[in-house]
Amino acid sequence: MRLFVLLFLLPSCLWAKTNDAGIEFLAGKRNEPDVVERKSGLMYKVLRKGDGKVHPKPTTPCLCHYSGTLIDGTTFDSSYDRGDPITFAPNQVIAGWTEAMQMMVEGDKWELYIPSELAYGDRGSPPKIGPGEALIFQMEILEIQGKDVVDKLTCDVETLEGCSDREKDFIERIETWNIQRKKFEIGRLTETMEKNKIKKRFSNDLLEWMRRRVHILKQRVTYQEEEDEPEL
Repeated sequence: MRLFVLLFLLPSCLWAKTNDAGIEFLAGKRNEPDVVERKSGLMYKVLRKGDGKVHPKPTTPCLCHYSGTLIDGTTFDSSYDRGDPITFAPNQVIAGWTEAMQMMVEGDKWELYIPSELAYGDRGSPPKIGPGEALIFQMEILEIQGKDVVDKLTCDVETLEGCSDREKDFIERIETWNIQRKKFEIGRLTETMEKNKIKKRFSNDLLEWMRRRVHILKQRVTYQEEEDEPEL
């Protein structure tokens, strides 16, 4: 069974809530080291960092290997077992994959913990996946095959490794900003980029600079919040 089902073919009940067993499983994962949780509910852990320099866009075909299991460990699908990686674009798969793939680069291997809302919902995918089931996937991008890509964000605000001169100047400029101002600027830039998807007002170069500033600001906010946490 191949699970790269086109999203627009899935019924509206896809978005039904995760069942109780899945909720309990995801709650446990939330507290594990190295597990990252996104606002959408997607969780992931990086198993291997690739050396790719670009991310795929929603329509960019990628050659991938993957395996999928239920939370009890039952494998329901695996390209590894078939010995046959498959090509698909992020917008041709379940929502959890769509989100994850656009954050990955060539060579990355991640383990994904996906709530039902971002997978097969209330309908499931009979007979192997029941209603409301949370799922676990290991997936890796072997090759990004399309040319429509986004440059990987590499600037580290602490070490300045991977930062351009322009990014270094911006890092220096925001040193005096308090955390509220940084968060406000993240929100403003993010909203501007979202609005531009509907009404094209800005050049690709300007949008890329907005994206890089958000990347820098988010790092600064994270570090500042960690520094402000009281010691137990």
